[in-house]
Amino acid sequence: MEENHASSIMSWFRQRFGKQRNDSDQVKPSKCSQTCSSNTSSSVCSSSSSSSSVKSSISAKPSASDQPVPSVLSSSFRSSLRFDVLVCHNDEDSDLAQSLTSFLEAPSNGLRCYLQERDCPAGGAVSTELLQAIQDSHCWLLLVTPNFVKDDWCKYQMHQVLSEGPMSQRIIPAVVNMPRSQLPPELRFLFTVDLNTNKEFGYTQVYRAVLQCEYFVSTQVLKTLVCRFRSHNAFKNI
Repeated sequence: MEENHASSIMSWFRQRFGKQRNDSDQVKPSKCSQTCSSNTSSSVCSSSSSSSSVKSSISAKPSASDQPVPSVLSSSFRSSLRFDVLVCHNDEDSDLAQSLTSFLEAPSNGLRCYLQERDCPAGGAVSTELLQAIQDSHCWLLLVTPNFVKDDWCKYQMHQVLSEGPMSQRIIPAVVNMPRSQLPPELRFLFTVDLNTNKEFGYTQVYRAVLQCEYFVSTQVLKTLVCRFRSHNAFKNI
């Protein structure tokens, strides 16, 4: 995956660390004296300028659509995979999984989630589609509940995720209706999101974890590419 994403990673970092244009240079103040030659004209011009300033301040009020988008969500690295996060859960917890997915996919957050019951194509082999979805996702959310721990299919999903990216900061366990002490041994070394007390706050933590995951993975890939580039040049100079 690292080699396939080389061009997209470099493009993203040029965009992220490139020089930003100074918006103030694009706005040139108008000189009232050029159009107002008399005292009466000056008062009219001043009034017009004040009116324009009021209109500008009203139009400049922030709206929901003007909120800044996290840079990682507008990067070319993100578009290199189909999904931001794969949601693994037990069938008995479908309502909770759909609620969390709706929060993550809301316009204000804009993530792309994979839910097997929704996104798996009809007639597709379940295990094959799962493995493909794991490879097509930047990170993986495990909705760990008592039902999840008892389900062999959920354990299979967990092990596939762990084998794909162990210690990669791409795995996000979210714990519901159970203490941390009852987590599967394979997940106890990972940071978990607690959905037991405050689900809304927990949803926000999950969202931030996905953003952090994508940023971390992109920087790791870039470092790997830089090391390979330097090693290649060093070998050529021998």
